[in-house]
Amino acid sequence: MAQVLDCTFRDGGYYTSWDFDPKLAEIYLDSVARLPIDHIEIGYVNVRMSGYYGEYFFLTAGKLKALRARLRPDQKLLVMIDAKAVEPSRVPALFGSLSGVLDMVRIACAPSQLPHGLALARELKKLGLQVGFNVMYLSSFKDDLDHIRIAIESPDAYDALSLVDSYGGVTPKDVTRLFRELRERMPGFTIGFHGHDNMCLAFANTLAAIEAGADVVDGTFTGMGRGAGNARTEAILIQLAREGLNAPLDHQALSTVVAPFEAMQRESGWGTSLPYMISGANNLPQKDVMDWLAKNRYSVMSIVQALQCQGGQEVDRITYPDVSTLGMATGDVLLVGGGPSVRRHAEAIARLVEQQGPAVIFSSSRHLDLAGRIGGTQLLCLPGHDAFRTVPEALDRVAAVVVPTPPRVPGCLPEGLSTPVVQATPFETGEGHFGPVSDSSPLALALGTALGLGARRCFLVGFDGYAMASAAEQELSREVQAVLDAFTAHPNGAELSSLTPTRYRVTQGSIHGLIAHLA
Repeated sequence: MAQVLDCTFRDGGYYTSWDFDPKLAEIYLDSVARLPIDHIEIGYVNVRMSGYYGEYFFLTAGKLKALRARLRPDQKLLVMIDAKAVEPSRVPALFGSLSGVLDMVRIACAPSQLPHGLALARELKKLGLQVGFNVMYLSSFKDDLDHIRIAIESPDAYDALSLVDSYGGVTPKDVTRLFRELRERMPGFTIGFHGHDNMCLAFANTLAAIEAGADVVDGTFTGMGRGAGNARTEAILIQLAREGLNAPLDHQALSTVVAPFEAMQRESGWGTSLPYMISGANNLPQKDVMDWLAKNRYSVMSIVQALQCQGGQEVDRITYPDVSTLGMATGDVLLVGGGPSVRRHAEAIARLVEQQGPAVIFSSSRHLDLAGRIGGTQLLCLPGHDAFRTVPEALDRVAAVVVPTPPRVPGCLPEGLSTPVVQATPFETGEGHFGPVSDSSPLALALGTALGLGARRCFLVGFDGYAMASAAEQELSREVQAVLDAFTAHPNGAELSSLTPTRYRVTQGSIHGLIAHLA
């Protein structure tokens, strides 16, 4: 009969930085103590790291003793370490005081790191601790378990082996075949499964693992976990009870513990989505897919192709005339960002363009519908696939579209485009690549275009920043700030200032003061 391991606080910590409200912790511990859950993996024990991580990322002996006291005597308390973050020499200092407090330490380990992981396991065993392996990236070796032969042939070094479908890409058929083979190769040894839900198969894969001989299966309440999340503990418990494979369920305890995590899910939004499905089907790191999609300048398919490294020969190497050939050399350039201040100050922007006559560069198509209202000679930057979010008629309003110098991601330009196309060298900070090409942000391309036009003054409008930024927006904000800092420090002779309110660190001016002075 398979046992259930709940790792909500460990895996769910990706959404809370491993900070959990004490009241939630009480609800969780009181509830799991009333449910047929055999193992509770509560968080990490870690070496010191840069950045902020909460209490459940740096668990101590005192905290673990307090947590254990809330569980049933028969329940096992576990923590995890990441193999790549810990050296064997650090094990005694980290875990020497935890023997007798913990029932097991699980090691998250890539197949390529198994020799290192086994060294960690042996050090942990010396301290009297039980050790489990969570071997990641199952879909990358699903056709040949010999990729993890060193673990299969070293059962004396540890006590349990779980296969982790990190990309959420395996199927129940795969799982059935793999666990039958693993059971044959490791008779009498504890084996387990940890499923991710990219393809909405985590629960089905978990049931397949149980049927094929898995001893332990992992889950989290509401599937809370990195990216697409995991198999749902509540679904596993209900199904096992339905089949008479575990103790009767305390439905009140189950309802009590699920409710607060459902509320958190509505706010944080874990669960599968189209990008996660695509990453799962193509065995791609879901974090990379989401990071690139968050930039909102590349299509899903181009992201998949780039991450699959199909890129070297498939990049766009077409050369277009340089932006300088447009004959728009000017001292002043107005760069239009995507922030809401553009619409709020559209009348003032139009007056500045009429009075001063700067070249107008739209860094994206976000406010291209205002082109007729703003006036002047206008260019549109297309660093990614922004053109496909723009109605074709809008592209006819600009004098030219600007693409980065090659190599580029394929497909930046719609077929049959009648608008002239020029290229500019983006103002790069030296960071960021997208597959085989450098990743040019809209601002980097817009500033490169301005320099190509010989700009002496660059005015920003609509680069507002974010008041309450999501994780994706925070990353975009850091990207913009890095470009602004590099441009300001660069000896290119061009002045840079924002004429609309901004949260970025850049010289602040006022469009209203400028047009009043020019009037």
